[in-house]
Amino acid sequence: MTINEALLAAIAKGTNITANALQAQPPAKQIGANAQLRKRHWFLGSLVILSGSWITHTTTANIAHEPSLLVGQTNASASENTIPNGFYSAVAQNTSPLTPSTEYQDIIAESALENTFASVASIGEPSSELAIGSKAALEHDQKASANERRELKQAEALVSRPHKIKKGESLGIIFRREKLDLAIPHYISLHPVAKQLTSIRVGKTIDFQFDNDNTLREIHYPLSPLKELVVKLDGVQVKHAAVNDVSFDTVQTTISAEINSSLYLAANAAGLSNQLTMEMIRIFGWDIDFVQDIRKGDTFHIVFTEHHKDGEKLSDGHILAAEFTTQGQTHRAIRFENENGIASYFNADGESMLGTFLRSPVEFSRISSRFGKRKHPISKKWRAHKGVDYAASRGTPIRATADGKVILAGRKGGYGKTVVLRHAGRFSTLYAHMNGYAKGIRNGARVKQGQTIGYVGSTGMSTGPHLHYEFRVDGSHRNPLTYKTPKASSIHSSKKSQFLLAAAELGKELDHVKSQYQLAKAKATNKESKKI
Repeated sequence: MTINEALLAAIAKGTNITANALQAQPPAKQIGANAQLRKRHWFLGSLVILSGSWITHTTTANIAHEPSLLVGQTNASASENTIPNGFYSAVAQNTSPLTPSTEYQDIIAESALENTFASVASIGEPSSELAIGSKAALEHDQKASANERRELKQAEALVSRPHKIKKGESLGIIFRREKLDLAIPHYISLHPVAKQLTSIRVGKTIDFQFDNDNTLREIHYPLSPLKELVVKLDGVQVKHAAVNDVSFDTVQTTISAEINSSLYLAANAAGLSNQLTMEMIRIFGWDIDFVQDIRKGDTFHIVFTEHHKDGEKLSDGHILAAEFTTQGQTHRAIRFENENGIASYFNADGESMLGTFLRSPVEFSRISSRFGKRKHPISKKWRAHKGVDYAASRGTPIRATADGKVILAGRKGGYGKTVVLRHAGRFSTLYAHMNGYAKGIRNGARVKQGQTIGYVGSTGMSTGPHLHYEFRVDGSHRNPLTYKTPKASSIHSSKKSQFLLAAAELGKELDHVKSQYQLAKAKATNKESKKI
């Protein structure tokens, strides 16, 4: 007999007992008894339906899964304890068990009834909570999977697509030509850091980086040889933007050269960059007048640094030590940083090489008219020339000869476009006949020594492009070529011993560079003499 048959037998048995009992009652009580019988039949019918559902559910679950995975695990365990192993194993294996003996039929019926009510109780609210929990767990797993996919996509290697900026191109034009989302430049312009991409320069390379789905993830742009702007995107929005330092190696190198025609040509032939050439002129500018003092046969030796990456030069570093010999006089300068990290140049005794004023406001120029009385080229009258004229091509940068404040940036009669600077103490300087002003030069602005303040022109009463430069002390005009202004401060006594050690080491390197140059020069001279 199967479990279903045993259960139906138990129900039928209970029904027969109830019917016989009702028939034995007196007729007066049969009406009430019939109502009671209908209720009992309704109850037993419901019980049969629920029992059948439970048996079908349990049998199907046992066939499909292990017992420990059944919904309502507690009831499954109770069923295992109540039903003999032979029956349970047969149901789990979907085979017909041996027909149970009579003594087990009552046990089966009672077990079925108890488990039916237990199953009905367990199918209520706990099942709804389980469904809600399962839904929440599913949503959590979906979110976790999405995050994992996003992280994996971000971690994967990006594909680079460089674009060299051409004349007339803006960020929007580049995005259109690269067929990228045109909404991205708008969001870039709104970001406080990323908006630097809106000021791109011709000749530089902007690097677009894409993931495997060909989605733009990052933009790299070099702000300088040692600084790079990195913009990370999430769709069209700017996720992150920062200016990062480019990793590089600092390489120390040396050069030596002899001037045959001009300082610029000699420095260029020796491999010295324009930037370091200008730095050398600034260092020795107080002791040497590079407009008048330079002669054929003058020599210079420099120890300096360069920034390299992967064997290629990124940018110039600093001049560490330099020696310049002109007209038989040798000048040596050593770079040294103070406790605040501010670097300056000093001679071997620790005295500053930098004067409070530069000797010349224009680099690589010639003096076309000196300080003193002269015949004016336009009025043809003799009058005092209260400054020095430096002839240079139109557009040549004009430097502030000392730190100061702009008290005039505008037109001034026959001077044309003019800048007047007030310096510390009793000094002021005037720069006239400018073609235009440098960015940021206006009344009240502060400038640093060597900063470009304008460009050579021929505005006002001028016969050609040149700079008219005046130097005033307490309002009186002085000859800027001969007036001795004080030098900058020297090494503090507390740092003197530290400086002397650094100067000795760099001095040895300069001596070695100089000896190597002289030896190479001597060998070259001997070879030439042998050929003759």
